[in-house]
Amino acid sequence: MSSKRPPRIAYLDGRRLQRLVLAGIARLTAERRHLDRLNVFPVPDGDTGTNLALTFSVVAEAVAAATTRHAGELLAVAADAALDGARGNSGAIFAAWLQGLAAALAGQARIDLPDLAGALAAAEQSARQALQNPVEGTVLTVMRDIAAAVAPQKLPADADFSQLMAGLLVHARQAVVDTRSTREEMRTAGVEDAGALGLLLLLEGMAEALQPGLAPPVGFSNDTDLARHAHAEAHADGAHGMSGTDRYCTECLITGSAIDQAGVRAELAAIGSSVVVIGNAAKLRLHVHVAAPAQVFSLARRHGRVSAEKADDMLRQERSLQTPNRRVAIVTDSAADLPATVCDELGIQMVPLRVIFGAESHLDKVGLRPADFFAELARNPEHPTTSQPSPGDFRRVFELLCSHFEHVLVICLTARLSGTHQAAVAAAGRSGKPGQVTVLDSRNVSAGLGLVVQSAAEAAAGGADASGVTAVAHRAIEHTRTYGLVPDLSHAVRGGRIPPAWRGLGRWLPLSFVLCLDAGRIRIRGLRLRSSDRVAALLKPALRDVRRASPGADQPVRLLIAHAAAPLLAEELRRQCLAQFPAVESIGITELGPAVGAHGGPGTVALAVQTLP
Repeated sequence: MSSKRPPRIAYLDGRRLQRLVLAGIARLTAERRHLDRLNVFPVPDGDTGTNLALTFSVVAEAVAAATTRHAGELLAVAADAALDGARGNSGAIFAAWLQGLAAALAGQARIDLPDLAGALAAAEQSARQALQNPVEGTVLTVMRDIAAAVAPQKLPADADFSQLMAGLLVHARQAVVDTRSTREEMRTAGVEDAGALGLLLLLEGMAEALQPGLAPPVGFSNDTDLARHAHAEAHADGAHGMSGTDRYCTECLITGSAIDQAGVRAELAAIGSSVVVIGNAAKLRLHVHVAAPAQVFSLARRHGRVSAEKADDMLRQERSLQTPNRRVAIVTDSAADLPATVCDELGIQMVPLRVIFGAESHLDKVGLRPADFFAELARNPEHPTTSQPSPGDFRRVFELLCSHFEHVLVICLTARLSGTHQAAVAAAGRSGKPGQVTVLDSRNVSAGLGLVVQSAAEAAAGGADASGVTAVAHRAIEHTRTYGLVPDLSHAVRGGRIPPAWRGLGRWLPLSFVLCLDAGRIRIRGLRLRSSDRVAALLKPALRDVRRASPGADQPVRLLIAHAAAPLLAEELRRQCLAQFPAVESIGITELGPAVGAHGGPGTVALAVQTLP
């Protein structure tokens, strides 16, 4: 019997293209964890698959909802969604590629072979031009090679889309294999470029939907040893390690009119690396690696309205992945105050809250540092408000970490003061592997939350499994209290964080207030005249609680002090703690973050006390 020849496909309309695009995205996102494990370039932060999956999930949602039969219009929908939803260096490059495809095919209700072949060349140029410094041996090379392979003059006169896709896949696969040897980072780690493989997966999914059997799915190993090997090898000879320079993967959208795309790109190149700028005069997406994200957001505001700010700490991501035998990743929110050196050493991932002055929204700690915040607080007549992270902010972090670790433990500020805990719970439920994420309410804030997180991170760094790390976190929550000295209640009154009955005292009496978080609730534990000893007033309830918990014993404690633009007061508190607590295991000082400082004001000092077994 002779096999039936598949039908000839001479064009793609909107419906066919819709089916192909969705199939390609499904193939790509199914392998996001494998792509994460390959990621060693441009920095080995292990997030290419996650960023591509998040980018294309936005595209898939928009494309699936489209009803047009016009192929060019469908591509415009996809390109616009990618511009809004692009994440990371790889997501931005793919968004630029889609922008080029859409522009080249804008008027085509049906796409024929010469149309698509020419559009692939335009798309490659669009992606290349979006980068300040295009690099070969990456996805850009694969884009160039597939465009050249199916150039109009190379297609047989009777070719159809099945033949085009078959030939395109041959060249794409070879180009991806070649990335293993083009750049030193990939040669050292023995892996192909993750973005290049992502493009191949997208094309394979489309080809399979076009004609079953044309590109059968190939499964990849989920062995996490691949991630460890690739990242360890990438660093063995200092191939592409990171320092504190350009450690933040920073992104945002600018909307306005007559935005100078080339000018913005040049400005970003002057302050960072891995610059990608895509869009048009009305809307631009910025991607850059910088040391100070606030510079990027400030620059962007000069060109229009800024939204969708993001700043991922790649150094902490990298160090988490390099910790030997680590099975659990630790995530918290920016209401946790800890010395940056502790977060860096332990690879603690932090999701920022937002601090809002009028119409301007800032990412807590990364888009607005504490010193800049208190300077703005003194200058700006608008009192700042704070906003919890969105579930999407958490989900992006969860998807990345679940690619590399057995479990993710999230420890949030007290749910009685913020919806942050609920946002994390919602994100965990919507993540790819909800059973791989545990969310805890710390019942603390600031330095107290910091000590709880530090305890869990130390257990994780020591190789404990999920149940072991979670048990340590629960114990830390039960044995950690946060005390605060607030100079006056004016900031807390405006922020809505104190009981209404105390507002009159805050307005009219010359008093400072000693507060304590008790089971997540703020309680007033003492009053003092503003001229009296502030340190003694703060220490009194903390010492009393420790002695009451362990009468007749020298209970060992870990202490952490956080201050709001009050370094001298914090140092005096540290000195008195060492003198009055009988057994101090450790004590540190850090700055109070803007999200907490907005409700306490300058001069606020927090003391966290954690009793140890």
